[in-house]
Amino acid sequence: MTLIVATDGSSLGNPGPAGWAWYLDEQNWSAGALPESTNNVGELLAVLDLLRQTGESGESLHIYADSQYVINALTKWRFGWKKKGWKKADGKPVANRDIMVALDRELDVARRSGRTVEFEWVRGHVGHEMNERADTLARDAATAIRDGKPINEGPGYAGTRANARAEEKPAKEEPAEEEQSAEDERAVEEPMGERAEAQAVEEPTSGDSFGAEDALFSFDDVPAPKKAKPQVKKHENTPKTAVVSETEQSAPESARDSLIREADMPKKAKPQSAQRFESLKGLEADMGEESRRQYVQHGVHVTEHRIQVPLDYSKPEGRKIQLFAREVSLKPDSSLPAIIFMQGGPGGRAPRPGDFKSGWIGEALKRYRVILMDERGTGLSTRLDAHTLSEFETTSEQVNFVKHFRADNMVRDAEQLRARINGGRKWASIGQSYGGFINTAYLSIAPEGLSAVYFTGGLPGLTSVDEIYRRTYRATAARNEVYFARYRQDRETLRDVVKHLDTHEEILPTGERLSSRRFRMIGLLLGTTTGFDQLHYFFEEPFVTVRGQKRLNTQFLDMVRGQVSLADSPMYGLLHETIYAGATPELQGKPTAWAAERLLSEVGSGIAEGFAPEPDYNSTIYLTGEHMYPLIYDEDPALKPMRDLAHELANFTDWPPLYNPEVLAANEVPGAAAVYYEDMFVPLDLSMQTAELAGIRTWVTNEYQHDGLRADGARVFNYLHDLLED
Repeated sequence: MTLIVATDGSSLGNPGPAGWAWYLDEQNWSAGALPESTNNVGELLAVLDLLRQTGESGESLHIYADSQYVINALTKWRFGWKKKGWKKADGKPVANRDIMVALDRELDVARRSGRTVEFEWVRGHVGHEMNERADTLARDAATAIRDGKPINEGPGYAGTRANARAEEKPAKEEPAEEEQSAEDERAVEEPMGERAEAQAVEEPTSGDSFGAEDALFSFDDVPAPKKAKPQVKKHENTPKTAVVSETEQSAPESARDSLIREADMPKKAKPQSAQRFESLKGLEADMGEESRRQYVQHGVHVTEHRIQVPLDYSKPEGRKIQLFAREVSLKPDSSLPAIIFMQGGPGGRAPRPGDFKSGWIGEALKRYRVILMDERGTGLSTRLDAHTLSEFETTSEQVNFVKHFRADNMVRDAEQLRARINGGRKWASIGQSYGGFINTAYLSIAPEGLSAVYFTGGLPGLTSVDEIYRRTYRATAARNEVYFARYRQDRETLRDVVKHLDTHEEILPTGERLSSRRFRMIGLLLGTTTGFDQLHYFFEEPFVTVRGQKRLNTQFLDMVRGQVSLADSPMYGLLHETIYAGATPELQGKPTAWAAERLLSEVGSGIAEGFAPEPDYNSTIYLTGEHMYPLIYDEDPALKPMRDLAHELANFTDWPPLYNPEVLAANEVPGAAAVYYEDMFVPLDLSMQTAELAGIRTWVTNEYQHDGLRADGARVFNYLHDLLED
């Protein structure tokens, strides 16, 4: 249950006789007064007293407040202030430090006990019922102390609630510019308005940003395991006449003691995996600015989160990059369990469906809030492409940037997100394809963050890239044979197209010549459930006669461009082989060295001659699969600017390990995996070995290809969920 309460402060003169109040209903409210103070102090004391008096109830709070200063201070600035020893960005002491320290402690106690504390900005003096009542009570208290009359302190929190106030979801009100005191104008330096989330904030931030599209603020700031509820005493004896001004020196020690209750702060347990593998370095650092935007899409509640995370977690104070995630749920209840989706790739952005209630997401929403994170380098997170890399003057600088865009740091990003939007509580994770690789890294680096883990076509082999590619080449050859057994005429058509491209110049709509080797990369479709049918449409009638000459028709060329161009996801080409580099501690220090290209000519590797770069037109010719070759950096316009970088990455050796077999062998996180028998991209035998090592339950099936989650997501998700529950 959530208590919906209004808080307010009032100063007659600012500074002058001041009062404060919070109001739930006529049986639950409290007020107090100070002989001389400010509006800001009154506003803060109202929140402080509310937190203390409701502490033992364990109820979450939704607080209406008309002070932008209070909202910014408690949801954004306090994290940076605390880190700097309660000093502002300019080095000056924080105003009202004693109260801020007390509030910080109360909010920490609330978070650790599982309470959610949210703020909603309301405009003052516009008829908002609860805000007006709190304002009246605060003003009455200020007037009483000015006139030397008894102060009506109210009944306090009696533990009773008006049903509507305790249970209804508050209606959001559109924020507007409020009339501020001179003190507020000094304190609130961030522009408030429609574009606030895109503007710089003077104070360090770690909570939610404030803008017209989103007036809700929650305290999901740093990760912490859910603990037993601390015993919090009700605030009963705060002197109503204590003088608290904006300087530390102005409050007598006795008054300060009454304002600050020392709370037993449980020490944050060191992540279990830190002792066994890599620590989550930097997670307790300032997590930077955050913004949120909320809306409803076809009956589903959507919250868009943007936070700043370290590029390099070993240097948490260094460069920050943006992380974007979309949280969807059937109802706006942050206490619901959450599941995060790890997208395939690398380089694929999170799903953006028109209807969230369909497919696997629709099934997951029946049980979870679904978190769709754009992994670093993709989507609305800091994107990795030629444009973003152009800021670096040397290839070496580019390498030092790009090396941080692997699964290990995606796990750390997810942990930052879990702290922010899930209150540090454990969540489940589901990974498709490369997303399963990220999940395996999650189990190695931060298993304490996971309640359950699901894999769909993505249990990685804990071996070298060469061993993996030997298997995927054989699997791709097998899929070619199955395809040509179904569409026999397409074998001859493929030969004609390859020979034509080797002897004629054909230009793609993007302006570059299409080579036969790049064309053969359309074989990626062989590994998808409906890929055979889509591929057959390429070969229906690719040629046309123009002025007596045989040419590839423009429709065919455009279809090929759409399949082989990496303009939408350049990160896929750039980092594809690097996802296998130094996978385990034993494999560190070895380059990938263009493994796919090397293995084409390896004697005795088991690779069929059909993959030869210069094939015999009268013999077998195969389409290639998920193999990246150096040639694409000479031919794909989206990748050409990154050619030198790609070669440097192929020879790079300083990769940290992604998986730790010892940690995986001790795994206690429940897991279930869909392993596809004919998977062309993730070898079956290696997936089964990893599953056995980590205790992951498996569903081995040939009903689907690699993309079973996309082809039949609702069934795949429910099957895995039931498998885990059984």
